[in-house]
Amino acid sequence: MAPDRRALVEALRWLDLNAERAMMLPLYAFIALIVGGEAVFRYVVGTQTQWGGTMAIHAFVFLSWLGCAYHVRRRTHLGFDGLRRHMPPRLRCAACAVDDLLWIALAIIVVRYSFQMVEMQVSLESTVEGTDTIPLWLITATVPLSWSIIVLRAVQDLVLLFSQARRGKFDISVSGLAAAVSAESTASKT
Repeated sequence: MAPDRRALVEALRWLDLNAERAMMLPLYAFIALIVGGEAVFRYVVGTQTQWGGTMAIHAFVFLSWLGCAYHVRRRTHLGFDGLRRHMPPRLRCAACAVDDLLWIALAIIVVRYSFQMVEMQVSLESTVEGTDTIPLWLITATVPLSWSIIVLRAVQDLVLLFSQARRGKFDISVSGLAAAVSAESTASKT
């Protein structure tokens, strides 16, 4: 494999494994900076910005949906593992597939209706409260963006799930999934 192509594959592999975490850290820092800065500003000056609270709330919403995508991909989000551990492997596989299909169905609904909100804000030329320049549609677009990431992660999990089922080695635990992801990334390197 050519060095440029290998670097691209490695970058994409890193992005696949770390995309949500790489976006969550700056969002946490942004929220802490806004909330802390607003508190200091309110204490020192006796007032606060109009946009600070709104921006922190929107960043938190985006952060929440990124966390959801992170856990959908790793099968650690809203599961009934205690019950599933006692199921036969094929039934466990089917239950995990239903989880992913439900995430995809819910995401399609959310993306459709939230995109309509974005279109409305673009047509109205809305701005973030307290600003004249930051378009509100940029902030609202994080909802369909993050739910599109959830769809991507659910599809990735379905592919991994069917790959595990085909090999007859299905494990719903986080450690089992981590091992499967690690094995796939090792296999794709060779």
